[in-house]
Amino acid sequence: MPRWVETVRSIEGWNHIDTTARVRWGECDVQGHAYYASYVPWFDLGREAFALAVGVDFWNYTITTTNFRARFHEPAKYLDDLTIRTWAITPRRHLECHYEIYRTNGGRLLAEAHSVHSLVDPASGRLMRATDELHDKFEEFMERRRAEAAAAHA
Repeated sequence: MPRWVETVRSIEGWNHIDTTARVRWGECDVQGHAYYASYVPWFDLGREAFALAVGVDFWNYTITTTNFRARFHEPAKYLDDLTIRTWAITPRRHLECHYEIYRTNGGRLLAEAHSVHSLVDPASGRLMRATDELHDKFEEFMERRRAEAAAAHA
């Protein structure tokens, strides 16, 4: 199987997975706005949904987050339904994930983020390259998604 890596711009249109969440009271400040730290679990939820769609079970890997950044556009509010859009680039040395959170009603972009995760060798504790198995699962998933997108536009 060929080893290609898509850029974010070229995969974001067809390679994403959407999942949903609802803003709960405990995730809000006194104004009813989602507290900024509440977004991190939503981004994690998106990454998990993406991994499950790819066929990756995180229990089989030791992963550490090495970089995370977020940009907030407007606040999510109490009881907002959210759509979390997630896509990733096939891992080699790192798993790079990209996220967008939208208010489901109206489709307003509320926040976006990018995270980088490294695999850790459980025996040595050292960072390692993605296994062939992990890499191939991502490649197969992207090929399926690309074929689905092409069939939908045909």
